[in-house]
Amino acid sequence: MSDIIAESNSTKKYIPHMENIKNTAELLHLPTNFIREKVLTGEIVAVRAGRRYLVNVDKLIEYLNTHTIDPEIEPDEEADNYGIHPVKRSW
Repeated sequence: MSDIIAESNSTKKYIPHMENIKNTAELLHLPTNFIREKVLTGEIVAVRAGRRYLVNVDKLIEYLNTHTIDPEIEPDEEADNYGIHPVKRSW
């Protein structure tokens, strides 16, 4: 995906594939809000260009391929204390 722009002393420099949030979401068939959240929290590589963010698409794909959910892991017991639960009545 990236183009080689210079090659000197066996060091290659690449131009990363950068897209705005909307185009990135369309390209990867992901919700725009998901991409925006990851950019704003710093979880994926992006730069600000004026009022827009440009997402490094190659790094985002790498992030998506390495951050997976393990179905064998049970949720924390502490996490079960949060959320909506029925009220236990003692009458």
